[in-house]
Parts: sequence; structure tokens; C-alpha cells
Amino acid sequence: MQVVFNTQVKHVILTHLGDQLSQPKGTIVDFVVKYIKRLVPKYYLPQALSFRRVMQLGYRMQYVKPDISGEDLAFLQYTDGTTGSAKSAMLSHYNMLANVEQGRATYLPAMQLDKEIIVTALLLYHIFALIVNCLLFVKISGTNLLITNPRDVAATVKELARYSFTGITGINTLFNAWLHNEEFRKLDFSHLNVSIGGGMPVQKTVAEEWQQLTGKCLLEGYGLTECSPLVTVNPYNLSKYNCNIGLPMPSTEVKFIDNSGNEVPIGQPGEMLVRGPQVMKGY
Repeated sequence: MQVVFNTQVKHVILTHLGDQLSQPKGTIVDFVVKYIKRLVPKYYLPQALSFRRVMQLGYRMQYVKPDISGEDLAFLQYTDGTTGSAKSAMLSHYNMLANVEQGRATYLPAMQLDKEIIVTALLLYHIFALIVNCLLFVKISGTNLLITNPRDVAATVKELARYSFTGITGINTLFNAWLHNEEFRKLDFSHLNVSIGGGMPVQKTVAEEWQQLTGKCLLEGYGLTECSPLVTVNPYNLSKYNCNIGLPMPSTEVKFIDNSGNEVPIGQPGEMLVRGPQVMKGY
């Protein structure tokens, strides 16, 4: 079956883990990752350009600033939250910048400019880590501490012990694994300002144990790739875990409707509708 994609993408750039490493280290890393560890699935991209080749070509070219508006596409961000074949959410520059500003308005009172260090143990190609860890902390001049393999708890603990980290994000299974490691429990959490759980529901037992260990509430929210992704979050000064997804982000409207399109009373189940500047342009 041949699949035809109707997009404005002119070039596909293929990157490797060792692209930015010196030689021969970069080549060795790429070989180990692909053929020894087998972490790279098979792919067929005959027209793709290598990142190194693009950098070589670009070095000889004069930079011409592109004419980009807020409505132009920034990402074709794929999501598995829909039925049928995989779909990419069309996220504009305006969508992404709006969600960054919404996150900044929500969490800034709990942060110090130029002094934040957030533990990035989630994949940066996932929309949650991309916005919260990368773009939001770049906005406030923070530092990302990248944990490339968070499942290796021993290596993670060794790295975390070197820094006075102030923020951390993760998913429920990751927090649970950390909590069950004695060396992790010995880390210094005195500088921690914000702990955020995303990607899946946070279990109450995990959240309560996290707060008991760190002294900070594990904040939960709700988002989806189609909304760049933040829709609702719990306040940064929440005293304890409440099993809720929080309040709508600034400039965001949320309501719940039944199968007939009527708004349901508070406390009743319904389909969630979202309106705000972070909502995608379409699929």
C-alpha cells in the first residue's frame, strides 16, 4: 500500500545520536545504538538528508531570515490519542508560544529566573516535555538536566546528586520506580520547587509517597497533543494531592457536554470541549 502525504514539507533531515560528537566517538556511538543495542527501528527514507550534511551545506550559505507568521506550522506532532491510523496535529508557532506563556503565567510564581534547573527524564520529542521542560525553561532562562535513560535508576541518581535541581517532571511509573530506590530516597530535595506528573494519570499512593519524601506536592494536570498540550493544571501551591486535573490554563475555556451537545451539570460525566489559543489548526 502506498501512502501519500499532502504537506508542505520539502526536506526531511535525519539525525543520529552521535551527530554532535567528535570523531570517531560519534560513529562508535551510532554503531552501538543501532547494531549492538538495537534501539533504532528499521526505516526507509531514501530522500532524507543527514544532519551532518545539512550542517556542512549550511555553513557555506548566507543566512536569509524566513518570513514566518504566528499562523505558520511549527510542528507536525504525531499523536496516538486518536482512533484509526496515526495522525499528526498541526501546531502553529502561535499555538506553541501561547502554551509556553500560559505555562509561564501559571508556574512563574514558584520559580526564580536564571536559577531553575529542571530534571528532564522524559523524551523531548513528546509534546509534554517539549513544552514544559524545554521551551518553558528556556523562556525563563532555566537549565535542563537531561537524563537519557531514566530507567537506569542508579545512573540517574548519580547524575541528580551532582545538581541542586529545582524542578522535575515525569510519568507515574517513573516516579514509582524512583521512590522504590533507596539511593534515590537519599537525594537532597531541599531546592525542589515544582514536581509535575504528566503523560498518564498519577496514582494517589505514588503522589502521597512523593510528597512525604520531597515535601512537595506532585502536581497533576490534563493535556493532549492537539492542545500543545497543556489544558488544565493544579495550582503550584497545592497543599496535597487531590486526584483532580486542576483548573483551565489562562485564556482557556473548558466545558463538558452530553451526547446531545448539552452542557452537563458539575459532577456529571461528559465529553470535554476546549477552546483557547493553544488548540491546533487541525490534523
